[in-house]
Amino acid sequence: MKRFFAVIFCTLTLSSVSAQNTADIGLWGGIGSYIGDVTNIDKASSLNPNVGLFFRYNFNSRVSLRTSAMLGTIGATGEFETQPWEFDKFMTDISLMGEFNFFRYIIGSKRYSSTPYLLGGVGASLYNYTYDPNRLSPVVYYLNPGQLAGVPANVRGELLTGQDEAVVALNIPVGFGFKFNVGGRLSVGIEAILRKYFNDKIDDLDDPRKYYSTTTNLAGETTEGWVNYNDFLHNNDFTLHLGLHLTYRFYRGRNECPVYENIN
Repeated sequence: MKRFFAVIFCTLTLSSVSAQNTADIGLWGGIGSYIGDVTNIDKASSLNPNVGLFFRYNFNSRVSLRTSAMLGTIGATGEFETQPWEFDKFMTDISLMGEFNFFRYIIGSKRYSSTPYLLGGVGASLYNYTYDPNRLSPVVYYLNPGQLAGVPANVRGELLTGQDEAVVALNIPVGFGFKFNVGGRLSVGIEAILRKYFNDKIDDLDDPRKYYSTTTNLAGETTEGWVNYNDFLHNNDFTLHLGLHLTYRFYRGRNECPVYENIN
């Protein structure tokens, strides 16, 4: 009966609604690593510092929406098909992710003070891509002399022209973590996030196994063009981020219900 009247009271005053809709801000710090075409990677070279900031809007004690910005270096030293290769670049990522708590969780609550959780959403990363044919020529097939001799002059000219470009790469971040309260408005968590990218340029090896093909059929018709191994959906570039975050609840709802913790 007490529970019934508590629910009625909160509903009539709209306090239960405003209390459920809370907001947090957090700082993130950890390391970022790379998974892709480069193999036999020196582990120390692939672990680089990453930092971030996020804003989280909590619809209730289980479901949140989180937007974040992460900055840091991604790099590695290793091999591509027995040839040495290394890269090192600064990346900026903006993500929008849903966060689902396995258990009810409220910052400041003694009853709902910790939970594992899952993350998932969409993101975009900004970084520089460098195409250097002199550096790539001993590494990728499409720049070896035999392949170059068989491509049209205009294609050969493009292959032998270096370029630098700013890339905006779409990605899908997924992750998991664990968080717990350390005070009335603070929490600490540890989490891992894997990002799947929709291009192949992070390591400056853009579809390194592709080749230019010219074929002639029985009717004498010639077909030419690139034979690609990677595309928008299928490529090998991922980044993995492992870190800690400190979160501050700055908004508890306009009129927090005194019995919210028991009914949410």
